[in-house]
Amino acid sequence: MSTSRSSAASVKPSSLPVGELLEKRSPFRVPRYQRPYAWDTERVDEFIDDIQTLLDKGQSDHFFGSMVAIQTNDHTQASTQLHEVVDGQQRLTTFCLLIAQIVRHARQLEEEARAVRDEKLKIRLDIFAEETENRYLFYECYNTKEGTKSYEPRLELSKEDDAKFRALLSGHTFTSSRASHKLLQQAYETIGKKLIGSLIGNLDSTRSKFQELQRLRDSILEDTFIIHIVSEDHQSGYRLFSVLNDRGKRLAVADLLRSHTLEQLDRFRVLQEQSARRWDDILTEGSHLADEFLKVYLPSMTGSRLSPERLFDGLKKTLFKGSPASEHEALEVANKIKDLTDEFQNFISIKEGIWPYPDTARHPAVTDWQRARLKRLITVLKHDLSIPLLLAACRCVDEKRFAELVHMLEKFAFRYKNICDGHASAASKHYYATAKNLRVFARTGMQPTWDKLTTELRKLVDERAPAHKFKAQLVEKLRYDHPTQRGNIRELLTTLDDYWSWLQQGGKGSPKHSTGLVVDIDQATIEHIYPQNSASKNKNEDLEKIKHRLGNLSYWDPRDNVTAANRPFTEKRALFANSQSALTRSLSVLPDWNIGQYNIRLQNILEDACKIFTI
Repeated sequence: MSTSRSSAASVKPSSLPVGELLEKRSPFRVPRYQRPYAWDTERVDEFIDDIQTLLDKGQSDHFFGSMVAIQTNDHTQASTQLHEVVDGQQRLTTFCLLIAQIVRHARQLEEEARAVRDEKLKIRLDIFAEETENRYLFYECYNTKEGTKSYEPRLELSKEDDAKFRALLSGHTFTSSRASHKLLQQAYETIGKKLIGSLIGNLDSTRSKFQELQRLRDSILEDTFIIHIVSEDHQSGYRLFSVLNDRGKRLAVADLLRSHTLEQLDRFRVLQEQSARRWDDILTEGSHLADEFLKVYLPSMTGSRLSPERLFDGLKKTLFKGSPASEHEALEVANKIKDLTDEFQNFISIKEGIWPYPDTARHPAVTDWQRARLKRLITVLKHDLSIPLLLAACRCVDEKRFAELVHMLEKFAFRYKNICDGHASAASKHYYATAKNLRVFARTGMQPTWDKLTTELRKLVDERAPAHKFKAQLVEKLRYDHPTQRGNIRELLTTLDDYWSWLQQGGKGSPKHSTGLVVDIDQATIEHIYPQNSASKNKNEDLEKIKHRLGNLSYWDPRDNVTAANRPFTEKRALFANSQSALTRSLSVLPDWNIGQYNIRLQNILEDACKIFTI
C-alpha cells in the first residue's frame, strides 16, 4: 500500500456533539509545541454570536468547525487512550470556558435558592452544577504507576497556559501578566458577561434563571457539532493540520514555526522542553510582536525580504530544514532556537531605541551622545527599514563599529528618506546585503567595515538627495504648522547644536560633533523666534507670513526650563542668552528680528545642514 493511502487510512473523521466529544473522547491534551491561547475579544464575540443564534433559532445541528487530534497512549493511566489536539484547541478551550461559566452561575443560583430557603431548587442546582462539572470539565484519573486517583481537566492545555486554565475551570484566582493568560481571563469574563449575563440577568426568579441556564447547557452540549478528525500517527496529523491551515485563516508565523521546531524535537524531550521555554519567552507578548521580529530577522540572515505568505517556508528552509536524525542534529535545532531568543531580545531593544549592548560589552571610545543616536534613528526618524541591518550588526561587530553605523544611518535616513523622499527599496537592498555579509564575516572571523555601504549610500544621496534638492525640501517640509514634521524639525535643530563648535570653526573636513551633554530630543521644545501669536501692536506682516517656517524656529533645551510664549523678540533676547543651546544663544546677539535676519539665518541653516548630513 502506498504511503498516501496508509496516511489516509489512519485518519478517521466523525461528527460529534460537543457534549459527547468532551465526555466520550477525552482526555484531550494540547502538545507543548502548540501555540498558547490566542482568541481576542473579537473572536470570542463571534463565538458568542454563534451561540446566541443557536439559542434564538432553536437549531439542532449547528456546525462549529473541525478538530484534528492524534490518538496516543499514556500507559501510566488505567484508561490509556488520549488525544493530542493538533488543530482546534482554541475553539475547544473556549467551549470549556463557557461550560465553566455555566457551573459558576449555577453555584451562584444555588446560593440564591439557599437564601430564600428553596431547598428543592438548591438541590437541583447543586446536582446540575456537579453533573456538568464531572461529565464535561473533569474526569477521575487513576494513575496505576503511582497508585493515585485525582480529578483532572478533560482538556489539558500546553504547559504555559495550563495552570491558568485549570484555575478558571475551578473558580480559583491565578494572577499573571502573560499575554495568553490575559486572553483566557478576558474570554472567560466576556462569556460570563455578554452571553450568560445577558441571558439571565434580567430575569426575576432564580427558577427562571435556572431554566435558561439549563437551556444554554443543553444547546451547546447536544446541538453544537464538531468534526473530530483523528489520526493514528503524528505524520498524518501534522500534514492534515498544515492543509487546513493553508485553506483557512493562517496562524501567526511564530506559532507555526514554534509548532514545527518542537515537533522536530519530539524524540529529544530534554531539548524539546528547553526549546519550548525559549519559544515561550519569544511569545510572551503575543504572536504579533514575534511575527514582526521574524519579518526582519529573515532578511537580516538571507539578504532578502519575503512576502508574509512565504515567510514561514523561508524560515524553515533557512533555519530548520529536515528533521534531526541524531542527538547532534537535534542540538543544532535547539541552538538555533536559542539564537532566535537572543536575537529577539536585541530586536525588542532596537525597536524601542534602546542601546543593545550590555554594560559588560561597552567600548571606552563610545559616548552617551553616540548611544542616544539609536533612539533618534528609530523612534524620531522612524527608520525601521534599518532594523534588519542593526540586528545583524549588534551580533557581529563591537560597540564602536555599531555606533559608527547608527550615526551614518541617522544622517542618511534624515536626508535621503525623511526630507527628500528617497525610495525605501533602493536603500533596503544595500541594508539587507550588508546584514547578510556581516553574518558571513562573523562566521569566518573576517573583520567587516562600512566602506562598501558608505559608498552605496553616498551614491543614493548624490542621485536622489543632492544639495539643491535637500535645501529646497528642508524649506518646503520643515514647517511648524505641519505637525508630522516636528520630529524632523527637532532632529535638525538639535543636531546643528551638536555640531555647533565645528561649524563656527568653518565646518571644514569631516563633521565633528561635541562630546557634551546629550539633549533629550523628546523634551526639546520648538520655539518661534517671531511669536506664533504676536500682540497687535507688535505684528510684522512680513514675519507673519513665515512665522512657522524653518528660519523662524529654534528650540529650548529641556534644561532651559523656559517658556517665552508670545513675547516680542526684544524681550526674548535675555532668555536666549541664557539658553543651554548654542544655536538659541546665538540669537541673543542680534539687534532685532526682521525678514532680512530671517533670510540670513535660513540660508545658514541650509548650508550647515548640507555639511552635517553627509555620508
